Amino acid sequence: MDTAPVMAVRTWGSGPDLVLFHGGMGCWQHWSRNIEALAAHFTVHALDHPGYGASAAVSREMTGPAYLDLVYSALFALFPGDTPLRLAGFSFGGAIATHMAQRLGVRVTHLCLISPGGFPPRNYADRPTRSYREAGDDAALFREICRHNLLLNMLSDPASITADTLDIQEYCVRHTRFNSRKVSGGGTLLPDLAQLTCPVQLLWGERDDAPYRPAELLIGRIRDAVRQLEVQRIPQAGHWSAYENAPEVNRQMLDFLRRVPVA
Repeated sequence: MDTAPVMAVRTWGSGPDLVLFHGGMGCWQHWSRNIEALAAHFTVHALDHPGYGASAAVSREMTGPAYLDLVYSALFALFPGDTPLRLAGFSFGGAIATHMAQRLGVRVTHLCLISPGGFPPRNYADRPTRSYREAGDDAALFREICRHNLLLNMLSDPASITADTLDIQEYCVRHTRFNSRKVSGGGTLLPDLAQLTCPVQLLWGERDDAPYRPAELLIGRIRDAVRQLEVQRIPQAGHWSAYENAPEVNRQMLDFLRRVPVA
């Protein structure tokens, strides 16, 4: 029997609550280079979404809408009442954070999105991701595939990948038990954004641009949906900009999240 929590959470710091939602095939460690800076000003809660990291498994048949319902119920159990929340989400976690903000309403005072998912399904045929099943029991090959997929999907510079980076990726891949594309390609992002009243910050790596993730097209769609939007392109960074250029992302996030909420 799985005794893990539905949604594991790790907490640091003190001050207003800030909840971090990680990317697909990820865990709380997607924020490993951001937590210390953020925790100097906030009580930072870094989640493992259901079916990821240290959280309990979910049914492989679970739909995207059912998954979002599960995350909402788990989040409300962690943060009951009406205490204000700041939310930040990366990729898959951006779609989740936006949906949570839409459902939590005025409780959410700030929403930071880093290259969010949640757009309608797109064609991935030209995306040469390698399958981790190729590795079998070959640990070295598994890490080689981790490196390949990181450079394809997450990071723009081979020098960004250290042994620690591969350790994070290997752990995340081995502890992923839900298909994030059910949410990342679920089409919820833009309609959810259109219902928000809180300010939204969008951070997008300057090198996060590909036929399967066309930056200007997707950023333009977000601009059309959001009432209060601030957009910053992050230099020297790909999709996982919070890791690849953490100092700049930390600076931008703190500038936004520390502002006094507008009544």
